[in-house]
Amino acid sequence: VLSHEIAEIDMKKVSGTSYSKFQLLLFENYLVAFELTEEETYNNRVDFWGNAVVTKRNVKRYYQHFKMKDFSEIRKTSHDKETSYIHLNHYQGPSLVPSSSLVFRFPFGKQSDCEDIHNKLEELRKKSSAEIMKGSDHLDHDCIVFRKEINDNSEVMQHESCKDCGNFFKGKLQTGINCLTCNDLFHKECFASNKDDDYGTAEEKFDDPEDLLITPTDSREDFYLGEMDQKNANKKLKPKRRGTFIVRFSKDRFVISKKPHKNDPIRKEYDHLPVSTVTLTGEKWIYLEKGFAFKNIDDLIKHHRKSHKLYFPINSPDSELTERNSMTEEIQTIAPERRQTNNIPQINVEEPNNSKDEFMHGDISKEDAEERLTDKAEGTFLVRHNNGTYKLSMVLPNSRKFKHSMIHHTEGKFSLTNQKKFDSLRDLVDNYMNVSPKNKLFLGKPLADPNSEKIFKNRTDD
Repeated sequence: VLSHEIAEIDMKKVSGTSYSKFQLLLFENYLVAFELTEEETYNNRVDFWGNAVVTKRNVKRYYQHFKMKDFSEIRKTSHDKETSYIHLNHYQGPSLVPSSSLVFRFPFGKQSDCEDIHNKLEELRKKSSAEIMKGSDHLDHDCIVFRKEINDNSEVMQHESCKDCGNFFKGKLQTGINCLTCNDLFHKECFASNKDDDYGTAEEKFDDPEDLLITPTDSREDFYLGEMDQKNANKKLKPKRRGTFIVRFSKDRFVISKKPHKNDPIRKEYDHLPVSTVTLTGEKWIYLEKGFAFKNIDDLIKHHRKSHKLYFPINSPDSELTERNSMTEEIQTIAPERRQTNNIPQINVEEPNNSKDEFMHGDISKEDAEERLTDKAEGTFLVRHNNGTYKLSMVLPNSRKFKHSMIHHTEGKFSLTNQKKFDSLRDLVDNYMNVSPKNKLFLGKPLADPNSEKIFKNRTDD
């Protein structure tokens, strides 16, 4: 992921004789340099005096990339009061390697830029050289940092994927962890994660609920509406449910228009995101965020579906606003300051104790939970509480297996993931009992605690 961009800087290699203008992209493990030059072209025209007309244009060309961990030191110097320098030195043993050591020059008035860039470079160098963090699955494993550069000219798919989460390593310069013991590649975050023993195997985990909102697309026709201005895009989105999006073409570029979902931090009725174009190594790429560029709009949309809450393509049936989803989505998108008015009296109602809910089974183990759920209908579930943690156990559909998942309880909120949080266990359970049965997080009927049933029966008998 792109950490910082320096639009223009004077730079040279230690082995060079003069400075040139460069654009720099700083990543966690790499520094990528693009040389900025001026190109002259002749168009067979002459001016009034018979001289050839020359057209000049600015050109940016890929120059070279450098590994941050190769810089043994990054230091500032000042040869005079007017000019400051940053030296990125690469040593092999005691000897400086001039061909892979760099010098940045900052003229008078740019001392603050020098300080800022030096701090960013030093921070990235330390991160790239930091000790590999090992999660619970790799504590005793041997591992090394994995780095790979993608060949732009290759027609073969070269991107590797993480063994843990299954997602690809992104970007031209890929980095992660190569576990020599597992003989697999991992994202740094996946490699460092600690797995809860009660989750069981990876297939027992719940999916992120937000992933289930994303309606798959079969082709560009699902979301692309051709040339269209902002006003007509708003008209198209108005009758649709929140989370619906379209891609249109306006003023020589793609624009993504969406009706923000309640999960979206955008609090406008509609949002319009222009797609930018950049030329790299002679080829045109498009991007929504710096650091992630794509050859076509289909790949860009696929990558940003979750990050920009692009849930329902406009031509999908899921984009239709129905009575059911209007109650669960439209009402909750009202700004907080509009949800309460001074003329409505506030009534404080005591939150019921979670232990009184019919689905609560108290302090029981995973084995006890599976025994109670045996021979129960698909989707039947219970909530238990042991070792200070709430856990959800349920019967999986189309199988006789069970799924166990931790319910997070932080700052008074309950959640299956950190994406969607609820004020109580009852609210959490009610939410997933009312989603579509096709939803992987759908909960069926709660299984009442047999001990609670006995107590309740005895009380009614009295």
